[in-house]
Amino acid sequence: MRKLILLFTLSISLMGQSAYYRLGYGDIFPTTDPLGSSLGHGVVAYQDSARVSIHNPAALTSSDRVHFGVSLGSEFRSIDNTVSNNTRLEQLFVTFPIGKRFGMSLGTHAVADFASNYETTLSMGTLTEISSGGIWDFHLGLGYSLSPAINMGLKLHTFQGQLRRETLIQSDDVQEIYVIKGDIAGKSLEAGVISNLREKVSLGLTVNIPYDVPKLSGLDSLAGSSAFAEIEEDLSAWPNTIKLGVIYHHSKSMNFMAGIAQQLFAESGFDDARVLALPEGWKTVPVASFQLGMQKLPADRTSRYWSKRTGWQTGISIKNYYLSPSSENMIYEYSLTSGINLDLRNGRSLFEISGEFGSRGGDENLPDELFARMKFGIQINDMWFKKVKRR
Repeated sequence: MRKLILLFTLSISLMGQSAYYRLGYGDIFPTTDPLGSSLGHGVVAYQDSARVSIHNPAALTSSDRVHFGVSLGSEFRSIDNTVSNNTRLEQLFVTFPIGKRFGMSLGTHAVADFASNYETTLSMGTLTEISSGGIWDFHLGLGYSLSPAINMGLKLHTFQGQLRRETLIQSDDVQEIYVIKGDIAGKSLEAGVISNLREKVSLGLTVNIPYDVPKLSGLDSLAGSSAFAEIEEDLSAWPNTIKLGVIYHHSKSMNFMAGIAQQLFAESGFDDARVLALPEGWKTVPVASFQLGMQKLPADRTSRYWSKRTGWQTGISIKNYYLSPSSENMIYEYSLTSGINLDLRNGRSLFEISGEFGSRGGDENLPDELFARMKFGIQINDMWFKKVKRR
């Protein structure tokens, strides 16, 4: 029955989430906060004492205050006349200094989403498939300031997730429901460095390598019966990720940046898969991602005028998708990014919002997608937690 499902994958009409999500894991390591969403991979070279970026563990030494951050994300996708939405908590973290040279972070963020809902008509009846679940990354990071010009960091990532997939086969006289469900666990190690070249240029580099590839452990069963089989499957296509960011500090309030990233997937990652398998002819390909951005920093974070406490950033992004069809045509994603942030006058909080609008190009068997992503975030520093002296 699983082969029958794969045979008709490309003829399925979209009902819910992205058509591309059905083919693999969805988007792996998506941008989950407003800063990263609007700056792209150039953010791995970013350091700011007023806000802490956890995109590079080497940046954890940039502040001497405790920071707490949370972000929400909402994504809209449109194919033909169908629009879907997914809104969720995407990131939660806390960072704090340890002495003068070390900084530490704890947090979690979403790294993959299996949500999809499809239906197609077969000669024998109808086939409906509903998938839910995803993978979250729980991390522990440590940064070290080797010198005023060089910061280094390590981060341990633990992946935890779940998958539930229901497949309903409906014909004139019979209905069968197959259920696949299980837990996902894995680990990876990320290393990062930020180097300041003179006063104008910053370079950032991160390398994320899974040393314990995420594994799905669960059951494959026929609903309403005692028939089931245990599943244990490595998500072997999980990528190694390299990111490089370059920032040119044009002035105290203006930055220009470029970011590139490479995700390397095992070509045979889906070959032995029983659950997350690809249709005939599809394969994984390396992902090349490139962004250009411009950032305007607040003129005065303690000014009485909100306009002087407001910063913004904007840019463009292009990348290819990590799956390629039998036609060998690459599937590209183009988008425009922007973001705005506002500091409270007392320096206690930073509010952020970003938007991304773009399209994912379709193959002859798959539709073009338009998407819009909104990210909302807030960072609170330790001034919220200081005791107030009363006379």
